[in-house]
Amino acid sequence: MNINIKHFLRSNNSRTERIRKNVAASFVIKGWAGVVQLLLVPVTLLCLGVYNNGLWMIVVSLLLWIDNMDLGMGNGLRNKVAEYMAKNEIEKTRCCISTAFFSILILMFAIAIVISVIICFVDINTLLNIDTHYCREFKDILVLSFFVTCMTFVFKLSGNVYLALQLPAINNAIVVTGQTAVLFGMYLLWLLGISSLWVVAIVYTVVPLLTNIIAFYITFWHKYPHLKPSLQGFRKYEVGDILKLGSKFFLLQVSSIVIFMSTNLIISALYTPEHVTPYQVAYRLFTFLLSLFMVVLTPFWSSTTDAYNRHDYEWIIQSQKRLLKLLYLIGICLVVVVLLSNYIYSVWVGDKVEVPMSLSVCMAIYTYELIFSQTYSYFLNGIGALRIQLWFTIFAAVVVVPLAVFMGKTLGLDGICIALIIVNLPGAIANKYKFDKVFRSKM
Repeated sequence: MNINIKHFLRSNNSRTERIRKNVAASFVIKGWAGVVQLLLVPVTLLCLGVYNNGLWMIVVSLLLWIDNMDLGMGNGLRNKVAEYMAKNEIEKTRCCISTAFFSILILMFAIAIVISVIICFVDINTLLNIDTHYCREFKDILVLSFFVTCMTFVFKLSGNVYLALQLPAINNAIVVTGQTAVLFGMYLLWLLGISSLWVVAIVYTVVPLLTNIIAFYITFWHKYPHLKPSLQGFRKYEVGDILKLGSKFFLLQVSSIVIFMSTNLIISALYTPEHVTPYQVAYRLFTFLLSLFMVVLTPFWSSTTDAYNRHDYEWIIQSQKRLLKLLYLIGICLVVVVLLSNYIYSVWVGDKVEVPMSLSVCMAIYTYELIFSQTYSYFLNGIGALRIQLWFTIFAAVVVVPLAVFMGKTLGLDGICIALIIVNLPGAIANKYKFDKVFRSKM
């Protein structure tokens, strides 16, 4: 099948034209972001070593919870702002943003305190099988990382606004600026011979916070001052409206994070934190293709919200068909990466980490499954059709831990990845079924 990216995005439709421009810009930005992420792996390994790098991967997986502790308000805001802007209701948009900002600020501050208290009273070292010889201050590092990440989340609101305005390239630019600054910081630590997990945690968390504060200021004081959050714009009823939809996103996000985060914790508990590193190296290599696909997919979320409110169902169906054609190209790329994986690992991380070919194959299958599922789910997210996704994702989150533990004991790291493939398969099938049911009936 001939897959032509230009044809894929060619249209006189203004919505598609906006997507085309954002995809083109995002490919450049995300391409650099991918390079940054790939470079961060070896430089972090050089700074920390295999064991402490595994510990840091555990911290990173735990920090992903923060992205879901806003009760889904970020994604709820994204859909509401897109809806209001489609109807040209500027004042409602401003009130919605103000309500979300102050609600998230209060919520994140409370969560930071609660999590800090919990960490202080839990025996983390025993729970995660951590050797205190390598890191005696793991609890303190966790508290610092959680608190700073909570504050970062508050100022990431500007990114949600850009996504709602169908400008994902700007949101991507904000994120990659922070990642690039982190990379420079890590290389500086390596050049100075600093191998402290404390300092690495500061670089990884404080730098993105500063980046998002600057982006927040530029967005609401210079670019869109008419949308600037204010206490006067806070509306109690908007909290309910945002949470009504956002709570579903929240449950979806939490379930997804349980599925992702549990793997690192299970590996650490069954083996040692050192075994987390080869698993994460394979994961980052193959999900790089997922990140590239998301460059194309991300604009369709808010554009679908816009199209659905304007009853432009034909645009939604045709856009989804074009996306499906890209799956053939993704499949070919994954096969090529599997065949070249041993060479890529040797160039990328040297001989410090050994990743079995079998794990690479499993990770490629898992990545393709995620891409297939999200090809449908992003359109469903755009119209708030989340019920079927919600049930299947919760099911996966409940089943994944016992299944991964069993298969991890039986098949090692491969078994844990296979468990992820098994629990996510029903949801991928259900997303396709739901999309066909919702949109085919409109034609």
